[in-house]
Amino acid sequence: MKKPMIPARILGAKDKPKIIFDSVRTPTLQERVAKLFGFTKTGTSTLGKYLRRFFPKTDARIIAGVALIFVGSFLLLLSATRNIGGEIGVYAAYPSPIIDVSTKTSIQIPIEYTYESRGFNWFHSGADLVAPTGTTVRPIMEGDVKETHTDSFGYGNHIILSHIEGYESLYGHLSQILVVPGQKVGINTVLGKSGSTGFSTGPHLHLEVRFNGIPFNPSELLGGI
Repeated sequence: MKKPMIPARILGAKDKPKIIFDSVRTPTLQERVAKLFGFTKTGTSTLGKYLRRFFPKTDARIIAGVALIFVGSFLLLLSATRNIGGEIGVYAAYPSPIIDVSTKTSIQIPIEYTYESRGFNWFHSGADLVAPTGTTVRPIMEGDVKETHTDSFGYGNHIILSHIEGYESLYGHLSQILVVPGQKVGINTVLGKSGSTGFSTGPHLHLEVRFNGIPFNPSELLGGI
């Protein structure tokens, strides 16, 4: 006699076997980052979980997420570069001054500073000389005030002087400007006071020296920077 067949039963959610781990493994840093931004098999992310609370629409969440990543990356960049200032400029070469200005006029370092936080390179067109806010700034040599600017970004409050033989100098991130365009200045003239205006993460003077409109390393002219 054959045994009666038992009809197959469709397994439901309650019938699925449970997987039990003997121990809990701590996620690696890579796994945590993947979970934060949703780079997982499920596609869910910790960041998205909290964004959904404030931005119910998908498009708004995407924009907010990208904005948060951008701001976070920018803050990390600022913390990595510390005290920075001046515009970014990539130059094909570092032009050296043709005229030896030191034989024709007195030159000087324009500020008493503690250290140079960032020097001249392909991505930074001057020297950043760290000094407390309010430190006196004087010209590197005699000349005329070509321009003064009070900007919220870039160099911030800054002065551009014109000198002999096609030289110019720029003094950026000032807290005060004490000269006016067209004014003649000597090496003892107080141009202004150092500060942290514009694109800056701390009080310093951004010193830029140009020859025929092209920036070059200030240490080639001044030395000791």
